[in-house]
Amino acid sequence: MFKLTACVFIVAVSPQCLQGQEASPKVRVLIIDGQNNHDWQKTTASTRATLLASGRFEVDVASSPADREARDEWESWAPPFSEYDVVFSNYNDGGSCLWSDRAKRGLVDFVSGGGGLVVIHAADNSSSDWPEYNRMIGVGGWGGRTPASGRHLRRVDGAWTTDLAPDGLSGSHGPQHEFLVESSDVEHPVMEGLPTRWLHAQDELYDSLRGPCENVTVLASAYCERTDRHEPVILAIAYDKGRVFHTTMGHVGGTTAVHCVGFQTVISRGTEWAATGAVTIPVPNDFPTPEASRVRAPAVPADLRGAR
Repeated sequence: MFKLTACVFIVAVSPQCLQGQEASPKVRVLIIDGQNNHDWQKTTASTRATLLASGRFEVDVASSPADREARDEWESWAPPFSEYDVVFSNYNDGGSCLWSDRAKRGLVDFVSGGGGLVVIHAADNSSSDWPEYNRMIGVGGWGGRTPASGRHLRRVDGAWTTDLAPDGLSGSHGPQHEFLVESSDVEHPVMEGLPTRWLHAQDELYDSLRGPCENVTVLASAYCERTDRHEPVILAIAYDKGRVFHTTMGHVGGTTAVHCVGFQTVISRGTEWAATGAVTIPVPNDFPTPEASRVRAPAVPADLRGAR
């Protein structure tokens, strides 16, 4: 009798669960790649798997032309940003923007009109000569950036401010290592429920980034021995009506950084926030602690492994 009752209960509840899922459609993500000084194929594969494993996203990929000199191809390359909720950039042209005016206008209109943008690691090295991109990402490094490109973000007595530092660097990092991530804004939807301090797996810790620093909220930072100060590693930027999530983490020299459970959690929650303004993705039980990093490959549901 008990088994029969249990079966009836499951049948009765399942349609309601399905209706709830239908009421919350998946977030549509477009990953942009094709140019990068890093292994962008591996980064795209890993981050796409991370997003799919959360069950919250549908993910497509738009790869730019491979030939930097193929201007006809670049003129015709214009991803359909408006068909998505959020654009995820794993793209780095090295500094000089290769996009056509039509493609650039498409992204600006999408984000300024309320769309989301996610920028990870070397994507903030890109397009130093594109002013609106620099406004979107807040700060960036390398790619021809100079002190004229803007200010550094500085933590002074626990509060974040900007510093012109006219003779300083415009992007740098030391050897890859584990580093302690410290929350600066624990009430932000992306950070809510995360430990205030957690150990990130081996990665490059970017320092001395520069930019307009407009409408930037530093969500987390890490102490850098090279600069003897905290450097921002997770940022949220308001760009007109849009939301930008920017993390300097995510180097793929191996797979350690992108398989860090902390990184996977942060980019999933950051992508959802950039798209919707809210976060529903939970913090996993195996999230890193201040004493130990945690690394695992994302487990993609079998029916989604071939989706693109």
